[in-house]
Amino acid sequence: MRKADFKARIKKIEIVNRVLTDGWQQSIRVILEDIELSDENLLELKQFRPNEQVLVELTPVQVNLFDFDAKKQAAGAKGQNSQELIGTAGNEEFISFVEGNEPLRENEKIEKRWEF
Repeated sequence: MRKADFKARIKKIEIVNRVLTDGWQQSIRVILEDIELSDENLLELKQFRPNEQVLVELTPVQVNLFDFDAKKQAAGAKGQNSQELIGTAGNEEFISFVEGNEPLRENEKIEKRWEF
């Protein structure tokens, strides 16, 4: 299956609605900039033809903290050993928020603290 994944910035989204005699027509044009393509993705992208139907998914690159919480709850519901996300020294891709004064475990450190 052909698939081209790449990162880009949305420059402009144009939505055009046209009223025709027998109904209406809608077209959407998305203009991208700062496109990060690899050689593989460029070759895959060139294989798509005009007027070919494709599946389009736009996903924000920014981290959504609610997604981390949902993944943690899903892992706990399946009975798996869920990781504590307190900034373990070996795993810095996860973030957690801790309220109160819990003692730190071995190999844990506080990356940033906010006091209000």
